[in-house]
Amino acid sequence: MTMPRTRRPAPLRRTWMFVPGLDAAAQAAGLAGGADALVADLEEFTAPADRPLARPRIAALFAECRARGVVAAARINKLEEDGLDDLRGIMPGAPDAVLLPHAESAAQIAALDRAISALEAESGLPPGSTEIVPTLESALGLYRAYDILSASPRVSACLLAAEDLSASLGAERGRDGIELHAARARFLVDCIAAGRVPIDCPFNYRDPGALEADLRWARRVGFKSKCATVAGQVPLIHRAFTPDAAEVEAARACVAAFEAQRAGQAGGPRVDAPDYNTARRLLARHAQFEAWTAAQQQGAAAQSHGDSA
Repeated sequence: MTMPRTRRPAPLRRTWMFVPGLDAAAQAAGLAGGADALVADLEEFTAPADRPLARPRIAALFAECRARGVVAAARINKLEEDGLDDLRGIMPGAPDAVLLPHAESAAQIAALDRAISALEAESGLPPGSTEIVPTLESALGLYRAYDILSASPRVSACLLAAEDLSASLGAERGRDGIELHAARARFLVDCIAAGRVPIDCPFNYRDPGALEADLRWARRVGFKSKCATVAGQVPLIHRAFTPDAAEVEAARACVAAFEAQRAGQAGGPRVDAPDYNTARRLLARHAQFEAWTAAQQQGAAAQSHGDSA
């Protein structure tokens, strides 16, 4: 007996790895890279002439994703372009999430919700099982972010673009990324206010040192998820967005010291409230990862027991 895997919760998806829709080697490399979510792209990374062949390939790819515990996603085209054909081609594979590019209005999300609902019914999928992840790629999309994010209960997360947004803003690109800091911070606030997970824009320079600096900034302001187009970036992103053993130990010591200090017990150096609050948030995120890992292990054990019964 084979038991279905539980979908990784949106807040614990640290990486969304984009791969072309018709490139089997790139898809295999993306899966091997260990990303939390794999996004087969039918828009920018797949030529229009290749989309009819790519759609059934992507539908089959979703099963490979789920077998590895990877969230199975696809980015379609806008509905007024090839998006409806994209949806019809991939929905038989039961995508976990559908990404919509160039989102600029709540009406686009509502229309996508209706189209997915019809195809879920047609494909025999559980109603509401397919998530929507809008991509904001323009100043107008960013301005309307909260309305877009609130347009459907299917919206679980939202992705911010880098190059198209930079073009929309007329920004000068650089490895330090300062030209997009304000837009990224605003995007994060809108996502948190709407109760959706903010997926930070990709880092499109092949410079590990600059990426690490960018990730430090992103983590500092509150990001916990990022888009990637280069498989080699995945380990760096995971390292930045996953509390490690040393950080957990330091956070526990910080919390204990602050609480002892608050109780009037003499001790070591003073711990200030901002550091205490940051430590508590880190421990809470660590607990989320621990609970997820335990649940997966229990599921695997139950499946093994069922297979041997």
